[in-house]
Amino acid sequence: MSVAIVCDSSVDLPAELLSERGLRTAPVGYSLGATYYSQGEQSHAEFYDTLARGERLTLNGVTSEDWETIFEEVAADHDEGVICLCQAFGSSSPSFDAAEYASRRMEHFHDVSVRVHQTPRSTAAQAAIALAVARVAQSSADLVAVEQALDEVTLSADIFMLAPDVDGLDRAGELSAVQSQSGIGSLDFGVPVFRARDRIKAVELADDADQAEDSLLARAAEILNGQPAILVVTHALAPEAAERLRQKASERLAVDEIHVTELGPTVGGLLGAGAWGLGFCQTPTT
Repeated sequence: MSVAIVCDSSVDLPAELLSERGLRTAPVGYSLGATYYSQGEQSHAEFYDTLARGERLTLNGVTSEDWETIFEEVAADHDEGVICLCQAFGSSSPSFDAAEYASRRMEHFHDVSVRVHQTPRSTAAQAAIALAVARVAQSSADLVAVEQALDEVTLSADIFMLAPDVDGLDRAGELSAVQSQSGIGSLDFGVPVFRARDRIKAVELADDADQAEDSLLARAAEILNGQPAILVVTHALAPEAAERLRQKASERLAVDEIHVTELGPTVGGLLGAGAWGLGFCQTPTT
């Protein structure tokens, strides 16, 4: 018995870790101005440099053709079918709609079952979920057990991000909306703590980076409730901040495994270079 796990490239996991866990990703498409890219065609430095020059970012999601290509490739080696994890981010979900369409084609033309799950988490939290579910799938669990594990870990999954300033939100035209919905006033003075589920929401304004990291970890500790966890520290050209947060998280949380990734366009496109944060979920008990 074997189940394939597929997700989109917004998980930002390195190729060697994806290979080790048997995870496959479909590329997220985005546009900077009039130029279209698939994630991975630009380096992170090139992406953030172009963004800082004022090119407008549009997230296009994964196409149905790219989903179907990945589904076909993995289905041959997995007799119980495919589980596809789609992140929910923003006001619409083109990746989810495209995955649903591709799954129907797979069933109709190839007699392959593809179960599409839209988890209300993004980037590093989605990465933690994918790593957790892949672990269960690699233990030769059947489809029911893998989906039970997915339901279990998603309940504890979350992501908090920090940014040294709000310039990225301002450039993206999101600053006024984020400030008005936060209930904490202007975000210009201090280090904002953001929750990045299906959209960016400011939940706290700290005096400095150290206090912001402490707040982030306190929130994570409350959610995880002392349980072993899979942690993914992510950053947008801020490796020193990521390493500091990794060390703090290792000391203060019950770490099962921890990874550091580079933040791609999905949330990085809003927060900009210099952002860093933590996604997590409890270790599956299955």
